[in-house]
Amino acid sequence: MKSVRPSSAAIPKKAVRLPKSAGMPKSKVMSIYRAHVKQMQSTKPVLISQTSTIIGTDNSWFNAQIIPRDPSWVAVNNASYVWYSGNLSSSNAIISKTFSLSLRRNILAATLFLSVDNFAVVIINGVPLLFDGPTTATSNFNPGRTFNIRRFLRKGRNDIVIIAFNANGARSQDNPAGVAARLNINLSALQS
Repeated sequence: MKSVRPSSAAIPKKAVRLPKSAGMPKSKVMSIYRAHVKQMQSTKPVLISQTSTIIGTDNSWFNAQIIPRDPSWVAVNNASYVWYSGNLSSSNAIISKTFSLSLRRNILAATLFLSVDNFAVVIINGVPLLFDGPTTATSNFNPGRTFNIRRFLRKGRNDIVIIAFNANGARSQDNPAGVAARLNINLSALQS
C-alpha cells in the first residue's frame, strides 16, 4: 500500500507559540502545576460518593487561607475568597484540592464557577481548563465565569490547581486580590 504524504500546504511553516499567562509560557505554568501536585500527594483526597456535591474554596484547600471579600467581588455561595496562605501579600496564589469520585457512579454533570481578581490558570487532572492572559477586566470577578468541566473529571482521584494572579503586583488593601471557586458535581445512582 502506498503511503500518502501531506501536501506542503498542510505543513506549517512557522512554529506556533502558545498563549502566555502573567508573562509566563505554558511550559512554566505546567511545571508549577506538576510541582504543586507533587507537594500535595501526601494529602488524602476527600471521597465523594453522594449523587450531588459542592466543593467550594476554603481553608481546606491546599495553600489556601480565607480572606475578606472585597465589596466589588461577586458573592459566591458555598465558597469563600482565598489567597496563598504562605504570604497574603503575594502577587499570586497557587491553591489546589484533591478529591476522589466514586468508582461505582458515573459523572452526569460538573461545573466550575470561578471568580478571580484579576486572572488565573486552572488545571484539572493535568489538562488546562483556563489560561487567562494578563488583564484587569472586572468581569473575571464580577460576575465571574462558569465552565463545564465534566469531560475533565474522572472516576477515582482528581486534582484541581488554580494559579491566580493579581494585576499590578502585590496584594494589598489598595490592590486587592482573591479567588473563589465552586465545583458542582452530579453523579449517577450506584452502578453494580
